[in-house]
Amino acid sequence: MGDCSAPSARWYELAANALLGGLYRRMAEDLAAAVAGIAEPQVLEIGPGPGGLAVELARRHAGVRLTGLDIDPAMVDRAVLRVRREGLDGRLAFVVGDVTALPFPDASFDLVTSSFSVHHWPDGAGGFAEIGRVLRPGGRAIVYDLADWWGRVETKALPLAEAAAAGGLAGAAATPLRWPGFLGLVNRLEVARPAVAA
Repeated sequence: MGDCSAPSARWYELAANALLGGLYRRMAEDLAAAVAGIAEPQVLEIGPGPGGLAVELARRHAGVRLTGLDIDPAMVDRAVLRVRREGLDGRLAFVVGDVTALPFPDASFDLVTSSFSVHHWPDGAGGFAEIGRVLRPGGRAIVYDLADWWGRVETKALPLAEAAAAGGLAGAAATPLRWPGFLGLVNRLEVARPAVAA
């Protein structure tokens, strides 16, 4: 898997703050609601970039313990600096890694999320298979990405729900997240790992 598509991590951070700040706040509210009933949810964010969504989520749920995994070491460095500035380095950590070979044990996370990353994964099915592996029984994956047509044009990516199903996370449909304004340029996919039968 290659590095991010941005010319530099610093440039990407400035652009993301300016253009996506409101959207990240909206996503963070969605994610916080998903783990509201868990005192200290373990969250994995794949492709966190410079850490904007992670910080917004930590502001909304005081118990969140988040690990961000990014393929680009420069993005991990930016995220670590941001978290340190925010005083959240005891709750948020970032590592370099690849979604198709997550360096975590099975059933490690209550929630796995990603934003604007999936269409860059060369092996979408492999990434979703790893997400399914590290989710705890009853855990959820909530993934946001650009509309399917964008991924097809930019990277020839599979549609979001199709990639999830190919990775063993079937039964989810991508739904438009209206942004910006009334436009549906972002898709949201949610899928749960079945809970263990009693």
